[in-house]
Amino acid sequence: MYRVAYIKTFFDNLVFPYLVSEDMEIVNGKKYIVNTKFGEDIGLAMSGVKYISIEQFPLKKPHPHVSEEVDLSNLNHHDVQNDLAELKKIIKDEHSADTLVAEEGIEKKIENFKVLREAKDEEIKSWEKLNEGKEKAFQDTLKLIKEMQLPMRLISVYFMLEKKKVIFNFTAENRVDFRELVKKLASIYKTRIEMRQIGVRDASKIIENYGVCGLKTCCTRSNCHINSIYLKMAKDQGFLVNSSKLTGVCGRLICCLAYEADFYATEREKYPPVNSIIRDGGKTYHVVSSNLITTDVYGEDENRHLKKFKLSNLKLVSKNDTETIYENNNGELNAL
Repeated sequence: MYRVAYIKTFFDNLVFPYLVSEDMEIVNGKKYIVNTKFGEDIGLAMSGVKYISIEQFPLKKPHPHVSEEVDLSNLNHHDVQNDLAELKKIIKDEHSADTLVAEEGIEKKIENFKVLREAKDEEIKSWEKLNEGKEKAFQDTLKLIKEMQLPMRLISVYFMLEKKKVIFNFTAENRVDFRELVKKLASIYKTRIEMRQIGVRDASKIIENYGVCGLKTCCTRSNCHINSIYLKMAKDQGFLVNSSKLTGVCGRLICCLAYEADFYATEREKYPPVNSIIRDGGKTYHVVSSNLITTDVYGEDENRHLKKFKLSNLKLVSKNDTETIYENNNGELNAL
C-alpha cells in the first residue's frame, strides 16, 4: 500500500495521488510543495492522507474489447446507428500526448510524485504574483504564434515555482517545429521553456468549460479523461450514435459515458441477447432490445408486433451455440 494525498497541480488542473512520507500529515485545502514531472511546484491538497494500492493510481489503461476512439466532430446530425461504413471512416486511434504514468515501470515512476513539504506564505505569495502575469504572457505568445504562422492552438501559459520554468500548453493536429518560438520566448522570460503538446481532452480540462448538462465538464471535475472513451460504451447504454448527443465541447465522445460503463457491462450479461427466443403463451418472440433502467426486454413476433417482458419473469430454458430460449412466467403484459 502507498501512503498518499490527492494533490491538484495547476499547470494541468489534474488531481493525482502524491506520495507522503510517514512523518508528514496533510491538511485538505492547504498548499504544498510537490515534486511533479516538470519539477517542484505548488499543489493544492484535495484530501488528507490515504492508503491506496498500485491499482488505484490513475493509469492509462487499454480497453479490454476495443482499441479505437471516435471523433464525432465532423459528423452530420443524423442517426448513424446502422451506418457502420460511415463510422469506420471516422474511427481512429487516440494516443494521448499527456499520459501521466505508463503501465511499464509504474512503480519507479510513482516515486517521482512526492509531497515535499508545506508551502510557506512567502512562497505562495511569490507564486501567485508570478502567475498574475500569465494572461499577458498568453497574449504576447499568441501574437508571436500568429506572426510565425505556426499551426498550433495555444491553450494556457503557466509559471512554475520561482520561475524555474514556463509551461506553454498547446494543441496541434501534427508535430510543430517551434524551435524559433522557443528561442524568442527564452529571450523574453530568461528561463527554461516547456512547450507541451496536449490532447483535446487535456485542453478542455485546463480551459474549464461547461457541458450540455449545465455543469462544469466531467474532465474539469475529475480525472475521467485519462482513459479513453469508446463508442461501445454509448451502444451499451442505449444511446443513438449521433454527434448532437455524444460529442463534448472537445469534439470527442463525452467523458460521462465512462461513469456507468462498468454497470452496463455487468448488467448486460443478465439480459437475453438480441435474436434469442422468448416463449409466451404458445407464441414465439425474438428479442430486439432491452432497457436496463426499467428492466424491460422487448420481443418481436412473426408479424413484427412488439411485446414488453419483465426480466424478472423470464426463465432460461435452454442455451447452445445457435439458439437461446427463455420462457415468460407472466403472460399478462400487453403487447405494445
